[in-house]
Amino acid sequence: MAKPGAFVLKLTRDREIVFRDALDEMEFFAEAVPSFSHSRNAPLVCFVVNSRGRISHIANGRRGVNAGTYQSRLNLSDIEALQTRLTAQDIIDGVPARNRKAVQERFKHGGLLSPKAFEEVVDLVARRAPETARSIDRFSKSTRRRLAQLNSETREALGAQKESVATAMLLAGIDRAPLREWMLGEGETPESFLDGLSESRQREDEMIVRDLSEVPGYDYLRRVPNASAALFVDKETGRRLTVILANRLPLEEQTGTDLIYYNEAFKSFVLVQYKAMESDDKEGAIFRFPEKKLSEEIGRMDAFLSELAKLKEGGTVDDFRLSHEPFFLKFCPRTQFDPDSSGVTKGMYVPLSYWKRLAHDNGLVGPRGGRRLAYSNVRRYFDNSSFASMVKGAWVGTVVNQSAVIESWIRKVMETGRAITFAVKPDDRPDDEEMTVDINPDLGLHPTGFEDIAEDEPAAVVLGN
Repeated sequence: MAKPGAFVLKLTRDREIVFRDALDEMEFFAEAVPSFSHSRNAPLVCFVVNSRGRISHIANGRRGVNAGTYQSRLNLSDIEALQTRLTAQDIIDGVPARNRKAVQERFKHGGLLSPKAFEEVVDLVARRAPETARSIDRFSKSTRRRLAQLNSETREALGAQKESVATAMLLAGIDRAPLREWMLGEGETPESFLDGLSESRQREDEMIVRDLSEVPGYDYLRRVPNASAALFVDKETGRRLTVILANRLPLEEQTGTDLIYYNEAFKSFVLVQYKAMESDDKEGAIFRFPEKKLSEEIGRMDAFLSELAKLKEGGTVDDFRLSHEPFFLKFCPRTQFDPDSSGVTKGMYVPLSYWKRLAHDNGLVGPRGGRRLAYSNVRRYFDNSSFASMVKGAWVGTVVNQSAVIESWIRKVMETGRAITFAVKPDDRPDDEEMTVDINPDLGLHPTGFEDIAEDEPAAVVLGN
């Protein structure tokens, strides 16, 4: 798992002036520092120490590209001034003696704190400067203790939800750094992963409330236990992603998938089912099959596909796909909940039709006659990057006519909370015995599919767990 860390940035008098000017102009600062190693998917707290030895600011850091021989670029964002007067010497004197030497070295000369020193410094700063709670309290020992007390079922559910949200953000091309702001408050038991995001992501300003309230079925979702929604906005590009965590709703039961992703620009749906792989000493990770649950899920997917097949593409430029198949399986190690990482679990994306061939291929027969999927016998697959590239460009997924019907069906399911038969009919007369989704020349749908979501705004409905 990616581990959080802390970097002490010592500024000379000249660089301190540049730092202040950068804050006034663009609220961002970068500095060339001695090379250091830290995962770009893990949080990096930066303590900025001015030329007089005072801790003037706290910021989110990120290790950038090489800034020169034996140098790294340190990027600072979300920079906050420290209101409490706190000096480097206060920190050195305040930490336990066992870590004092390591802390002194870093606060005198700058650099990456060791993991133990990081824990001690965070706890000390959180006590001495209460205004830093939003920025660093999630790294304190008390918060870590609360996380450790979550039962395994809750942790597994949070891990699966976070993985799906991170995947949706990857597909939308949105910075996943906000995921690292997740924290668990005192006495809280999160019902969904979105509950633990910082106030900056769950803010209740008029724009966010309006956008979320217009998501199909959101009024219903607000009354459903374990259902929540959030709007992510990329600071640099302005791209927006609406994410709905809709656990155990009929959508999952009927589609057999964990993630429904909608590409607004090209009006295309892609649906993903996650399957956990087991650790294996020889192969690294394997998935044993046949598996009853997967067979049932594929049965639901096939039923969906048989209805979608009745709808043909319109022949427009936006309708072009390399494959109209919207269903994919992602095989990956069992997800572990790591609130400090914004990464997406490595794994193998396999189109449903390719999986059906693999499932009967003799190359997947193990030494004892059982069938198992591994990196060594899958032959080919899409990794996170290649899959995201395909979905962003809508090279795969449903075409416009198919997406319009799926959107209508999703809206009805989420608004009613009921299982509704997904059926494409040649007329607009529903059967008396069951609710149906009908197709006719005029569905009465807005041409953008999710009609209340802003143009070019991708949406994800994250299901399951």
